[in-house]
Amino acid sequence: MTATTRISYHHVADLQVPIGCAGVAVYPSDVIVGDADGVTVIPPHLAVELADFCTRQDDVESYLAMRVAAGEALWGVYPPSQQTYSEYET
Repeated sequence: MTATTRISYHHVADLQVPIGCAGVAVYPSDVIVGDADGVTVIPPHLAVELADFCTRQDDVESYLAMRVAAGEALWGVYPPSQQTYSEYET
């Protein structure tokens, strides 16, 4: 099977309207972020706040993965305790 070359076969039905994607409401101007773990839809009024939080979370998770890869047991490292967060900050 190949994609059709008939221009009249595919056409835009609507622009700038809410849609549903995999059971999630997606609105015009939402921020879409995707990586190997999946896709996240973020309302624009939360984008800056979540960008800072998610960047920190990614850094913490990389730190935890490094500790586990170095031979530490997962239990005690994850989920991170206050001590683990303190060690991360250091």
